[in-house]
Amino acid sequence: MATLKFYVRGKRNPSKIGVRFMVDGSTDYRLTTPLQVSPQYFNNKTGKVKHLAHFKEKDKLQGKLQRFEMFVLSEYNRTISRGGAITSDWLKNCINSHFQLIEKTDNNYLENYCIYYVEKLRLKPNDKTGGMGASKATITKYNTIKNKVIAFQNHTRKKYRLTDVNIEFRNSFLAYLLDVDKLGRNTAGRYIKFLKTVCLDAQRTGYKVSPELSQVKGFRVSVKKIYLNFDELAQIENTTYKTEQLENAKDWLLIGCYIGQRAGDLLQLTAENLKTNGKLEFIELTQQKTKKKVSILIHPKVREILNKRNGNFPDPYSANRASAMTIFNRLIKRVCLKAGLTEIIEGGKVNKETNRKENGKFPKWQLVTSHICRRSFASNFYGEMPTALLINVTGHATEKEFLNYIGKTNIDYAEQMAMYWNIQSQKQEKQSVLRAVK
Repeated sequence: MATLKFYVRGKRNPSKIGVRFMVDGSTDYRLTTPLQVSPQYFNNKTGKVKHLAHFKEKDKLQGKLQRFEMFVLSEYNRTISRGGAITSDWLKNCINSHFQLIEKTDNNYLENYCIYYVEKLRLKPNDKTGGMGASKATITKYNTIKNKVIAFQNHTRKKYRLTDVNIEFRNSFLAYLLDVDKLGRNTAGRYIKFLKTVCLDAQRTGYKVSPELSQVKGFRVSVKKIYLNFDELAQIENTTYKTEQLENAKDWLLIGCYIGQRAGDLLQLTAENLKTNGKLEFIELTQQKTKKKVSILIHPKVREILNKRNGNFPDPYSANRASAMTIFNRLIKRVCLKAGLTEIIEGGKVNKETNRKENGKFPKWQLVTSHICRRSFASNFYGEMPTALLINVTGHATEKEFLNYIGKTNIDYAEQMAMYWNIQSQKQEKQSVLRAVK
């Protein structure tokens, strides 16, 4: 049976409170805690704070000792159930975890390695740009992971090491993200993937990790892909808006759905992005996220809008990308409402009170965000244009990533194959007829 007893050595005021951890007479470890007390207020025989009326902190200090005792015994039971070893280092880790004592330079701790990993991202060579440092979005992503780990530690009142990131940790962290932090399932699943990436980097760097790390997996839940089909784009195009503000938003939305770019890149376009090569007219830009330079042939619908505006794009909202997207997001909902996109469909939208995305059934116009431009382009032209060309425009890294982005299923692939075989069959029949005539 495991027991703890607290004690104070010496007469110095204050003195640190020590802890003696014993298991069945075979294990006996003694270490000090960061808690301090005057020796005159502590009873070494009982291992408790003396109940003296003039010592006002007695109940608070005794409560801290009791909580630490419960923590150690809980950790002991958990470690034994998993076949772990009880050592002096184990007890030291319990003290460090419970009282949140971490050497800032000890990267064996998960929080510290997350900080170290972000610093590495700032300095690593960037193969895409030829410069130094990962993108701002990537650094923000892993800073978020670091903050989630810190919040989880505060919630559990425990500091975790890299070796703690096992299946049990994954499940507890996931439950925290879903039930306490109220994140969406796909967001929580991505965070598990990002956390594993950090731990795998630690392993490659030479730090010890859990043998269960390979079994720690994130996940993705299939969600309804919202996009505007050609009929809906025609509804928007044929709707007249009373204000220039909404006409402006309408034209940006239509252009976005025909050029397939992220809103942050779309809303920064000017006449300077228009290029010609012989008889070809195209839009040339460098994508902010991927740093990839792309050239997009101007669609007739886009040309109509440019002609209407004397060869210019609609008025810009702001030089700041985030501000421009915020304004655009607000206005295109009104554009789609006015166009009659009121069909009730499944989807997710952000609850303004909780600032979390919630799934349900809503009028389609409420689900429209700036991201719908890129997805509409990819979904509408898939099957009509070679996938390689679409990927070159959207900037997806792989065909698998692209197909997942537009939500294609096995049924979709089967239908596309049926169409292909039907076309091939018609070609063969035509060739047979021509040979028979000859």
